[in-house]
Amino acid sequence: MSATDTTVALPLPDALLAALEEAEREHPEACMVLRAVRSPGGVIQDFEWLWANPAAARALGRGPEYLRGRRLGEVSSKGGIAGRMDLLRQVVESGRPHADHFTEGEVLLQGTAVPLRDGVLLRLRDITSAQRVEEGLRETLDWVRDVLESMPDAFFTVDTDWRLTYVNRNAAALTGRSQEELFRRVLWDACPELCGTPFERTMREVAAEESYRLFELRTGRDRWHEVHAWSSGRNISTYARDITDKKRVQAERDALLAREHSGRLEAEALAQRRTHELMAARERLVQSEKLAMAGQLAAGVGHEINNPLSYVAGNLQFAVEQLTPLARRPGLQDVLGEALEALREAKEGAERIRVIVRDLQTFARADELRLGPVDVHASLEFGISMAMTHLRSRAQVERHFGQVPPALAHEARLGQVFLHLLINAAHAIPAGAFERHRVTLTTRREGAWVLAEVSDTGLGMTPEVLQRAFEPFFTTRPVGEGSGLGLSICLGLVRSMHGELTATSIPGMGSTFQVRLPVSEPIVHPGVPAVRAGDGPSRKRVLVVDDEPQLTSVLRRILGRQHDVVVAHSGREALALLEQDDAFDRVFCDLMMADLTGMDVHAELSRRRPELLSRFVFMTGGSFTERARAFLQAVPLPRIEKPFEPGLLHSLVESSPPRAGQRVGGESGGATASPRRAPGA
Repeated sequence: MSATDTTVALPLPDALLAALEEAEREHPEACMVLRAVRSPGGVIQDFEWLWANPAAARALGRGPEYLRGRRLGEVSSKGGIAGRMDLLRQVVESGRPHADHFTEGEVLLQGTAVPLRDGVLLRLRDITSAQRVEEGLRETLDWVRDVLESMPDAFFTVDTDWRLTYVNRNAAALTGRSQEELFRRVLWDACPELCGTPFERTMREVAAEESYRLFELRTGRDRWHEVHAWSSGRNISTYARDITDKKRVQAERDALLAREHSGRLEAEALAQRRTHELMAARERLVQSEKLAMAGQLAAGVGHEINNPLSYVAGNLQFAVEQLTPLARRPGLQDVLGEALEALREAKEGAERIRVIVRDLQTFARADELRLGPVDVHASLEFGISMAMTHLRSRAQVERHFGQVPPALAHEARLGQVFLHLLINAAHAIPAGAFERHRVTLTTRREGAWVLAEVSDTGLGMTPEVLQRAFEPFFTTRPVGEGSGLGLSICLGLVRSMHGELTATSIPGMGSTFQVRLPVSEPIVHPGVPAVRAGDGPSRKRVLVVDDEPQLTSVLRRILGRQHDVVVAHSGREALALLEQDDAFDRVFCDLMMADLTGMDVHAELSRRRPELLSRFVFMTGGSFTERARAFLQAVPLPRIEKPFEPGLLHSLVESSPPRAGQRVGGESGGATASPRRAPGA
């Protein structure tokens, strides 16, 4: 110590120093008390150690006893505590504490100086490791930033308030904005074009679920990015990789596959055109889904039922007509009234049987490819009658039929389409809620089209299911409960009739299937002209050819009161009869008979007596062989189906063409020879 220096005693009691030493002895941070060394003029020139705890001694590399009374410059270098002389002097003179960082040797210390009376209490904390970690973290962040800025892909992060906490240059370039314009702004405010897009929905799902998503995003007219978004604590990170080239390659590959697929389809079509057997097998597949065998059964059973049903219905009608006038006579009404009522009920039952058989035979004719005028309402009613077992416990059926013309279609195929759509509607409605659900049938005309809609109030379809509803083998039913072919078959059937089948649906509210078919004008049945007004009834000669004795008896009863009826019980008998006596105004001939069919009779007469054919009407029971179908399509003669309406039989007789040499009205010319009569006439 120089002669000019003056040390002013620090007024700290020994008891206070002892207490401080006791409290700080085991403290891990360095603590020391320095008192000011002043000049005679009172200027602080230096500081000396009054006390230091063991941690302070270790930090300075000296023992506590060595430090006591030493000046700053004697122990520390200019880069250490000794270099902080001015700061310590300022603390003493201002009376305010101060903190600073400095290096003591190779150790980085954080010092906090608190003023005492003419001295300071100095606490030191070793922050060397913390500083190194901070510097390492800063270097790491700089390295990460360099990597993110140099990468060819877009990257950005947002916090929980959707504020952008980092945006690399490629991400900013995608938005057309600078990094400065985007940083710390809310994502949806900075890029409003993203609001309401799948990108926003996915990002909000990631935030809500704290999950990860991978999806593709179209970022330009011909530009695509693969986006990875994940939640990381309080931030959401998003990485987008440009996959435009990949999508272009995929598009080219898909186009190539489509061309190859188209080529395969053309080859298959060519093979189908050249292979009749393959076409027949495909047609049977489309026709089936459990209906082919039912159709074959319906054809045979329907034919067998229609023959006896014809004479049952005919006899019932005859009995009603005969007894009705008698029941009006005094005294007989009570006797015959109930009997007539029973006959009428039996006639209604026979009519119901006829309708059921007709509906069943619809399936048997589904392979006929000819299109013609079809009553859409009748086809819908057919579908309802066949699907009622499915609908009865699930929904009420409502009809909203408009005034529509006949559609150009195929009766059996259209009935099959409506049947499947109705069954499909029934399956879409849960059982047990009959009062709350409806299946609505609507028809209307739109220009050159007839529209028929089948709507239900069932479960409906999601957009994904609706998009695939007509795909073959696609089904939402459990395994074993559906083949997935129904709607695709219906689509094929409707398109084969030059129409279109579409569907709309709302999940939870139901579905609507719309069938569009071209309009067709009704065809007048050839050979059945309407009876002219003013023509009076005239007695005519009728030949009935059928191998069912009961059926010929019914026709004799129905027509015999107004006309002369002759019966032949086989085709051979008919040919022999016509060879002897051809003076018949109308010939009713069964198409399918045991010995000679009606087709054989027609062929023989075409060769020998073609002038007689204009008087023929063919009777069918509904069972058609391939030969019979071809015959009925090729021969322009009237045909009637069993069981018959009496009015139709009378109309056909009254409208018969005049015989050769006979004037209209039934009067014979004077030069005409009288016709030969056959036994039984």
